[in-house]
Amino acid sequence: MQKTIDIYIGRQPIFNTQMKVVAYELLFRSNKENNHAVIVGGDVASAQVMMHAFGDIGLSDILGVHQKAFINFTEGLLLKEYQDFYPKNKIVIEVLEDVQVTSRLTKSLTLLKKQGYTIALDDYIFAPDLAQLEPFSDIIKVDLLAVEQSQLEAHIGRLKAQGIRLLAEKVETQAQYEYCQSLGFDYFQGYFFAKPNIIEGKRLPNNKLTLLDLLAKVYDPDVDMSVLSMIIAKDVGLSQKLLRFLRETASNKQPISSIHDAVLRFGLRRLQSWTSMLVLSGVEDKPIELFITALIRARFCELLGAKLGGPAKESYFTVGLFSCLDAVMDSELSELVQKLGLDEDIQQGIVELKGQLGYALHIVKQLEKGEMCFDVPQEISATELSQLYLQAMQFAERLEY
Repeated sequence: MQKTIDIYIGRQPIFNTQMKVVAYELLFRSNKENNHAVIVGGDVASAQVMMHAFGDIGLSDILGVHQKAFINFTEGLLLKEYQDFYPKNKIVIEVLEDVQVTSRLTKSLTLLKKQGYTIALDDYIFAPDLAQLEPFSDIIKVDLLAVEQSQLEAHIGRLKAQGIRLLAEKVETQAQYEYCQSLGFDYFQGYFFAKPNIIEGKRLPNNKLTLLDLLAKVYDPDVDMSVLSMIIAKDVGLSQKLLRFLRETASNKQPISSIHDAVLRFGLRRLQSWTSMLVLSGVEDKPIELFITALIRARFCELLGAKLGGPAKESYFTVGLFSCLDAVMDSELSELVQKLGLDEDIQQGIVELKGQLGYALHIVKQLEKGEMCFDVPQEISATELSQLYLQAMQFAERLEY
Protein backbone atom coordinates (compact mmCIF):
# COMPACT_ATOMS: atom_id res chain seq x y z
CA MET A 1 0.00 0.00 0.00
CA GLN A 2 1.30 3.47 -0.88
CA LYS A 3 2.07 5.77 2.02
CA THR A 4 0.05 8.98 1.93
CA ILE A 5 1.60 12.43 2.15
CA ASP A 6 0.30 15.12 4.51
CA ILE A 7 -0.77 18.35 2.78
CA TYR A 8 -1.86 21.74 4.10
CA ILE A 9 -3.66 24.88 2.95
CA GLY A 10 -4.02 28.13 4.85
CA ARG A 11 -7.53 29.59 4.76
CA GLN A 12 -8.36 33.16 5.81
CA PRO A 13 -11.96 34.45 5.74
CA ILE A 14 -13.09 37.55 3.88
CA PHE A 15 -16.05 39.44 5.35
CA ASN A 16 -18.63 41.80 3.88
CA THR A 17 -20.05 44.92 5.54
CA GLN A 18 -22.56 42.77 7.46
CA MET A 19 -19.64 40.79 8.94
CA LYS A 20 -20.61 37.66 7.04
CA VAL A 21 -17.98 35.43 5.48
CA VAL A 22 -18.33 35.68 1.71
CA ALA A 23 -15.10 33.98 0.57
CA TYR A 24 -11.77 32.61 1.71
CA GLU A 25 -8.28 33.41 0.57
CA LEU A 26 -6.31 30.17 0.15
CA LEU A 27 -2.67 30.36 1.15
CA PHE A 28 0.34 28.12 0.69
CA ARG A 29 1.43 26.30 3.84
CA SER A 30 4.15 23.64 4.05
CA ASN A 31 3.21 22.30 7.50
CA LYS A 32 0.77 22.84 10.36
CA GLU A 33 3.28 24.16 12.89
CA ASN A 34 4.16 27.40 11.10
CA ASN A 35 0.99 29.27 10.20
CA HIS A 36 2.68 31.85 8.03
CA ALA A 37 3.92 32.12 4.49
CA VAL A 38 7.00 30.08 3.64
CA ILE A 39 9.24 31.42 0.91
CA VAL A 40 9.17 29.05 -2.05
CA GLY A 41 8.84 29.75 -5.74
CA GLY A 42 5.63 31.70 -6.28
CA ASP A 43 4.55 29.57 -9.23
CA VAL A 44 5.09 26.39 -7.24
CA ALA A 45 3.19 27.73 -4.22
CA SER A 46 0.17 28.73 -6.32
CA ALA A 47 0.21 25.42 -8.18
CA GLN A 48 0.30 23.46 -4.93
CA VAL A 49 -2.61 25.45 -3.50
CA MET A 50 -4.72 24.74 -6.59
CA MET A 51 -3.81 21.06 -6.81
CA HIS A 52 -4.46 20.50 -3.10
CA ALA A 53 -7.72 22.44 -3.19
CA PHE A 54 -9.23 20.94 -6.34
CA GLY A 55 -7.59 17.54 -6.59
CA ASP A 56 -6.78 16.38 -3.07
CA ILE A 57 -8.83 17.96 -0.28
CA GLY A 58 -11.70 19.21 -2.42
CA LEU A 59 -12.65 22.85 -2.83
CA SER A 60 -16.22 22.30 -1.65
CA ASP A 61 -14.90 20.87 1.61
CA ILE A 62 -12.62 23.88 2.06
CA LEU A 63 -15.17 26.57 1.21
CA GLY A 64 -18.33 25.04 2.61
CA VAL A 65 -21.30 27.17 1.60
CA HIS A 66 -19.11 30.10 0.59
CA GLN A 67 -18.95 30.62 -3.11
CA LYS A 68 -15.41 31.57 -4.07
CA ALA A 69 -11.76 31.18 -3.18
CA PHE A 70 -9.22 33.96 -3.67
CA ILE A 71 -6.02 32.42 -5.06
CA ASN A 72 -2.73 34.18 -5.82
CA PHE A 73 -1.69 34.06 -9.46
CA THR A 74 1.88 34.83 -10.33
CA GLU A 75 2.87 36.56 -13.53
CA GLY A 76 4.03 33.21 -14.91
CA LEU A 77 0.66 31.55 -14.39
CA LEU A 78 -1.20 34.48 -15.91
CA LEU A 79 0.97 34.61 -19.01
CA LYS A 80 0.54 30.94 -19.80
CA GLU A 81 -3.15 31.53 -20.44
CA TYR A 82 -4.38 28.15 -19.21
CA GLN A 83 -7.77 29.74 -18.69
CA ASP A 84 -9.74 26.56 -19.33
CA PHE A 85 -8.11 25.04 -16.29
CA TYR A 86 -9.54 27.53 -13.82
CA PRO A 87 -13.27 27.27 -12.99
CA LYS A 88 -14.57 30.83 -13.21
CA ASN A 89 -17.44 30.23 -10.81
CA LYS A 90 -15.14 29.01 -8.06
CA ILE A 91 -12.18 31.36 -7.88
CA VAL A 92 -11.12 34.97 -7.76
CA ILE A 93 -7.80 35.48 -9.53
CA GLU A 94 -5.51 37.62 -7.38
CA VAL A 95 -2.93 39.44 -9.50
CA LEU A 96 0.14 39.84 -7.33
CA GLU A 97 1.68 43.24 -6.76
CA ASP A 98 5.09 42.31 -8.22
CA VAL A 99 3.83 41.65 -11.77
CA GLN A 100 5.42 43.49 -14.66
CA VAL A 101 2.78 45.35 -16.63
CA THR A 102 3.35 44.35 -20.24
CA SER A 103 1.24 43.95 -23.36
CA ARG A 104 1.27 40.16 -22.82
CA LEU A 105 -0.10 40.57 -19.31
CA THR A 106 -2.86 42.98 -20.34
CA LYS A 107 -3.79 40.70 -23.24
CA SER A 108 -4.12 37.78 -20.84
CA LEU A 109 -6.22 39.82 -18.39
CA THR A 110 -8.44 41.02 -21.23
CA LEU A 111 -9.12 37.42 -22.21
CA LEU A 112 -9.81 36.40 -18.62
CA LYS A 113 -12.28 39.25 -18.25
CA LYS A 114 -14.07 38.29 -21.48
CA GLN A 115 -14.39 34.74 -20.22
CA GLY A 116 -16.09 35.94 -17.06
CA TYR A 117 -13.39 35.60 -14.42
CA THR A 118 -13.35 37.79 -11.32
CA ILE A 119 -10.02 39.60 -11.03
CA ALA A 120 -8.57 41.20 -7.93
CA LEU A 121 -5.40 43.27 -7.54
CA ASP A 122 -3.53 42.11 -4.45
CA ASP A 123 -1.68 44.32 -1.94
CA TYR A 124 -2.51 47.45 -3.91
CA ILE A 125 -0.54 50.55 -2.90
CA PHE A 126 -1.61 52.95 -5.70
CA ALA A 127 1.71 52.69 -7.50
CA PRO A 128 1.58 54.55 -10.85
CA ASP A 129 2.96 51.60 -12.83
CA LEU A 130 0.10 49.38 -11.62
CA ALA A 131 -2.66 51.92 -12.26
CA GLN A 132 -3.14 50.64 -15.82
CA LEU A 133 -4.37 47.35 -14.35
CA GLU A 134 -7.32 49.05 -12.65
CA PRO A 135 -9.65 48.73 -15.68
CA PHE A 136 -9.28 44.94 -15.53
CA SER A 137 -10.10 44.77 -11.82
CA ASP A 138 -13.39 43.78 -10.23
CA ILE A 139 -11.87 44.02 -6.75
CA ILE A 140 -8.87 45.90 -5.40
CA LYS A 141 -7.29 44.68 -2.17
CA VAL A 142 -5.69 47.63 -0.39
CA ASP A 143 -2.79 46.91 1.97
CA LEU A 144 -3.55 49.12 4.97
CA LEU A 145 -0.06 48.71 6.40
CA ALA A 146 1.56 50.05 3.24
CA VAL A 147 -0.77 52.95 2.35
CA GLU A 148 -1.09 56.36 4.04
CA GLN A 149 -4.55 57.65 4.97
CA SER A 150 -4.08 60.56 2.60
CA GLN A 151 -3.56 58.13 -0.27
CA LEU A 152 -6.67 56.18 0.67
CA GLU A 153 -8.83 59.27 0.79
CA ALA A 154 -7.42 60.54 -2.50
CA HIS A 155 -8.14 57.37 -4.47
CA ILE A 156 -11.14 55.62 -2.92
CA GLY A 157 -13.78 57.79 -4.56
CA ARG A 158 -12.13 57.47 -7.95
CA LEU A 159 -12.04 53.67 -7.76
CA LYS A 160 -15.60 53.36 -6.46
CA ALA A 161 -16.79 55.53 -9.34
CA GLN A 162 -15.40 52.91 -11.73
CA GLY A 163 -17.55 50.24 -10.10
CA ILE A 164 -14.53 48.58 -8.46
CA ARG A 165 -15.21 46.88 -5.14
CA LEU A 166 -12.67 47.51 -2.42
CA LEU A 167 -11.25 45.02 0.06
CA ALA A 168 -9.29 46.25 3.07
CA GLU A 169 -6.63 43.70 3.93
CA LYS A 170 -4.36 43.49 6.96
CA VAL A 171 -7.03 45.08 9.15
CA GLU A 172 -5.60 44.71 12.65
CA THR A 173 -7.60 47.07 14.89
CA GLN A 174 -11.16 48.19 15.52
CA ALA A 175 -10.15 51.73 14.57
CA GLN A 176 -8.87 50.57 11.17
CA TYR A 177 -12.06 48.62 10.54
CA GLU A 178 -14.32 51.57 11.39
CA TYR A 179 -12.21 53.94 9.31
CA CYS A 180 -12.41 51.68 6.27
CA GLN A 181 -16.16 51.33 6.76
CA SER A 182 -16.49 55.11 6.70
CA LEU A 183 -14.58 55.25 3.40
CA GLY A 184 -16.95 52.75 1.77
CA PHE A 185 -14.92 49.55 1.65
CA ASP A 186 -16.94 46.51 0.60
CA TYR A 187 -14.90 43.68 2.11
CA PHE A 188 -12.51 43.18 5.01
CA GLN A 189 -9.72 40.75 5.81
CA GLY A 190 -7.10 40.65 8.53
CA TYR A 191 -6.02 39.52 11.98
CA PHE A 192 -8.63 41.74 13.61
CA PHE A 193 -11.27 39.34 12.30
CA ALA A 194 -9.41 36.04 12.06
CA LYS A 195 -5.97 34.63 11.45
CA PRO A 196 -5.63 31.99 8.74
CA ASN A 197 -6.42 28.50 9.93
CA ILE A 198 -4.81 25.45 8.41
CA ILE A 199 -6.80 22.82 6.54
CA GLU A 200 -5.13 19.42 6.56
CA GLY A 201 -5.46 16.63 4.05
CA LYS A 202 -3.63 13.72 2.53
CA ARG A 203 -2.66 12.70 -0.96
CA LEU A 204 -1.05 9.76 -2.65
CA PRO A 205 2.48 10.33 -3.97
CA ASN A 206 2.80 11.08 -7.66
CA ASN A 207 4.28 8.23 -9.70
CA LYS A 208 7.19 9.92 -11.43
CA LEU A 209 7.36 7.53 -14.35
CA THR A 210 3.63 7.67 -15.01
CA LEU A 211 3.59 11.46 -14.83
CA LEU A 212 6.53 11.71 -17.21
CA ASP A 213 4.71 9.44 -19.66
CA LEU A 214 1.49 11.45 -19.35
CA LEU A 215 3.37 14.72 -19.79
CA ALA A 216 4.83 13.52 -23.07
CA LYS A 217 1.65 11.96 -24.46
CA VAL A 218 -0.75 14.78 -23.59
CA TYR A 219 1.17 17.25 -25.82
CA ASP A 220 1.40 14.88 -28.77
CA PRO A 221 -0.75 16.46 -31.53
CA ASP A 222 -1.75 12.98 -32.69
CA VAL A 223 -2.64 11.69 -29.25
CA ASP A 224 -5.51 9.23 -28.83
CA MET A 225 -7.63 10.08 -25.79
CA SER A 226 -7.92 6.39 -24.96
CA VAL A 227 -4.14 6.29 -24.53
CA LEU A 228 -4.33 9.10 -21.98
CA SER A 229 -7.14 7.25 -20.22
CA MET A 230 -5.01 4.12 -19.93
CA ILE A 231 -2.05 6.03 -18.49
CA ILE A 232 -4.19 7.72 -15.85
CA ALA A 233 -6.16 4.58 -15.04
CA LYS A 234 -2.96 2.69 -14.21
CA ASP A 235 -2.21 5.14 -11.37
CA VAL A 236 -4.71 5.35 -8.52
CA GLY A 237 -3.35 8.71 -7.36
CA LEU A 238 -3.79 10.37 -10.76
CA SER A 239 -7.21 8.76 -11.18
CA GLN A 240 -8.38 10.09 -7.82
CA LYS A 241 -7.10 13.59 -8.58
CA LEU A 242 -8.79 13.66 -11.97
CA LEU A 243 -12.15 12.49 -10.64
CA ARG A 244 -12.07 15.00 -7.82
CA PHE A 245 -11.09 17.81 -10.16
CA LEU A 246 -13.95 16.90 -12.46
CA ARG A 247 -16.45 16.78 -9.61
CA GLU A 248 -15.32 20.19 -8.36
CA THR A 249 -15.26 21.97 -11.70
CA ALA A 250 -17.65 20.30 -14.16
CA SER A 251 -21.09 21.69 -14.93
CA ASN A 252 -22.24 18.21 -15.95
CA LYS A 253 -23.03 16.42 -12.68
CA GLN A 254 -23.97 13.10 -14.28
CA PRO A 255 -22.29 10.10 -12.61
CA ILE A 256 -18.94 9.15 -14.15
CA SER A 257 -18.86 5.67 -15.63
CA SER A 258 -15.09 5.23 -16.11
CA ILE A 259 -11.73 6.98 -16.19
CA HIS A 260 -12.11 7.24 -19.96
CA ASP A 261 -15.47 8.95 -19.45
CA ALA A 262 -13.75 11.40 -17.08
CA VAL A 263 -10.93 12.05 -19.54
CA LEU A 264 -13.38 12.81 -22.37
CA ARG A 265 -15.37 15.18 -20.17
CA PHE A 266 -12.25 16.94 -18.99
CA GLY A 267 -11.05 17.52 -22.55
CA LEU A 268 -7.55 17.63 -24.00
CA ARG A 269 -6.78 21.29 -23.31
CA ARG A 270 -7.71 21.02 -19.65
CA LEU A 271 -5.76 17.77 -19.37
CA GLN A 272 -2.69 19.56 -20.71
CA SER A 273 -3.07 22.32 -18.14
CA TRP A 274 -3.81 19.84 -15.36
CA THR A 275 -0.75 17.74 -16.16
CA SER A 276 1.49 20.81 -16.34
CA MET A 277 0.16 22.00 -12.99
CA LEU A 278 0.78 18.57 -11.47
CA VAL A 279 4.43 18.73 -12.49
CA LEU A 280 4.77 22.34 -11.38
CA SER A 281 3.23 21.63 -7.98
CA GLY A 282 6.00 19.14 -7.33
CA VAL A 283 6.84 15.53 -7.90
CA GLU A 284 8.14 15.17 -4.38
CA ASP A 285 11.86 16.05 -4.55
CA LYS A 286 12.15 16.53 -8.31
CA PRO A 287 12.25 19.97 -9.97
CA ILE A 288 10.15 20.78 -13.00
CA GLU A 289 13.32 21.61 -14.96
CA LEU A 290 14.15 17.91 -15.08
CA PHE A 291 10.88 17.14 -16.84
CA ILE A 292 11.34 20.09 -19.18
CA THR A 293 14.79 18.82 -20.15
CA ALA A 294 13.32 15.39 -20.92
CA LEU A 295 10.67 16.92 -23.18
CA ILE A 296 13.15 19.16 -25.00
CA ARG A 297 15.36 16.15 -25.69
CA ALA A 298 12.39 14.07 -26.83
CA ARG A 299 11.10 16.72 -29.22
CA PHE A 300 14.55 17.50 -30.62
CA CYS A 301 15.29 13.83 -31.26
CA GLU A 302 11.92 13.47 -32.96
CA LEU A 303 12.51 16.51 -35.20
CA LEU A 304 16.02 15.43 -36.09
CA GLY A 305 14.85 11.88 -36.71
CA ALA A 306 12.38 13.14 -39.30
CA LYS A 307 15.36 14.45 -41.28
CA LEU A 308 17.68 11.52 -40.64
CA GLY A 309 15.14 8.83 -41.40
CA GLY A 310 15.55 5.25 -40.26
CA PRO A 311 13.72 4.47 -36.99
CA ALA A 312 10.16 5.69 -36.44
CA LYS A 313 9.67 9.15 -34.99
CA GLU A 314 8.15 7.58 -31.87
CA SER A 315 11.44 5.78 -31.23
CA TYR A 316 13.43 9.02 -31.45
CA PHE A 317 10.97 10.68 -29.10
CA THR A 318 11.17 7.80 -26.62
CA VAL A 319 14.97 7.90 -26.52
CA GLY A 320 14.97 11.58 -25.62
CA LEU A 321 12.10 11.28 -23.16
CA PHE A 322 13.65 8.51 -21.07
CA SER A 323 17.22 9.82 -21.22
CA CYS A 324 16.66 11.62 -17.88
CA LEU A 325 15.03 8.65 -16.21
CA ASP A 326 17.95 7.94 -13.90
CA ALA A 327 17.72 11.44 -12.42
CA VAL A 328 13.93 11.21 -12.11
CA MET A 329 13.96 7.81 -10.43
CA ASP A 330 17.32 8.00 -8.58
CA SER A 331 18.35 4.64 -10.03
CA GLU A 332 20.77 3.22 -12.56
CA LEU A 333 19.67 4.13 -16.08
CA SER A 334 20.44 0.77 -17.69
CA GLU A 335 18.40 -1.12 -15.10
CA LEU A 336 15.44 1.25 -15.41
CA VAL A 337 15.38 1.09 -19.21
CA GLN A 338 15.59 -2.69 -19.20
CA LYS A 339 12.58 -2.92 -16.87
CA LEU A 340 10.50 -0.84 -19.29
CA GLY A 341 10.67 -3.57 -21.91
CA LEU A 342 11.83 -1.19 -24.61
CA ASP A 343 13.16 -2.24 -27.99
CA GLU A 344 16.87 -3.12 -27.87
CA ASP A 345 17.79 -0.32 -30.30
CA ILE A 346 16.05 2.19 -28.03
CA GLN A 347 17.80 0.80 -24.96
CA GLN A 348 21.21 1.06 -26.63
CA GLY A 349 20.42 4.55 -27.85
CA ILE A 350 19.54 5.75 -24.35
CA VAL A 351 22.26 4.03 -22.37
CA GLU A 352 25.16 3.71 -24.83
CA LEU A 353 24.30 6.44 -27.38
CA LYS A 354 24.53 3.80 -30.12
CA GLY A 355 22.92 3.84 -33.56
CA GLN A 356 20.96 6.69 -35.13
CA LEU A 357 18.81 7.00 -32.02
CA GLY A 358 21.85 7.39 -29.82
CA TYR A 359 23.40 9.79 -32.33
CA ALA A 360 20.38 12.10 -32.05
CA LEU A 361 20.52 11.95 -28.26
CA HIS A 362 24.27 12.68 -28.29
CA ILE A 363 23.70 15.78 -30.41
CA VAL A 364 21.03 17.24 -28.14
CA LYS A 365 23.16 16.61 -25.06
CA GLN A 366 26.03 18.52 -26.68
CA LEU A 367 23.72 21.38 -27.65
CA GLU A 368 22.56 21.62 -24.03
CA LYS A 369 26.17 22.32 -23.07
CA GLY A 370 26.55 24.89 -25.82
CA GLU A 371 29.09 22.68 -27.59
CA MET A 372 29.39 21.58 -31.20
CA CYS A 373 31.79 18.68 -30.56
CA PHE A 374 30.11 16.25 -32.92
CA ASP A 375 29.97 15.44 -36.60
CA VAL A 376 27.12 17.41 -38.14
CA PRO A 377 24.94 15.17 -40.33
CA GLN A 378 25.64 15.69 -44.02
CA GLU A 379 22.00 16.40 -44.83
CA ILE A 380 21.61 19.12 -42.20
CA SER A 381 23.60 22.23 -41.28
CA ALA A 382 24.68 23.45 -37.86
CA THR A 383 22.25 26.36 -38.25
CA GLU A 384 19.38 23.95 -38.90
CA LEU A 385 20.34 21.95 -35.80
CA SER A 386 20.15 25.11 -33.72
CA GLN A 387 16.74 25.87 -35.20
CA LEU A 388 15.51 22.38 -34.33
CA TYR A 389 16.70 22.84 -30.77
CA LEU A 390 14.87 26.16 -30.57
CA GLN A 391 11.68 24.47 -31.83
CA ALA A 392 12.08 21.80 -29.17
CA MET A 393 12.45 24.46 -26.49
CA GLN A 394 9.33 26.19 -27.75
CA PHE A 395 7.46 22.88 -27.59
CA ALA A 396 8.42 22.47 -23.92
CA GLU A 397 7.95 26.17 -23.12
CA ARG A 398 4.18 25.76 -22.81
CA LEU A 399 4.87 23.76 -19.65
CA GLU A 400 7.11 26.39 -18.05
CA TYR A 401 5.57 28.89 -15.64
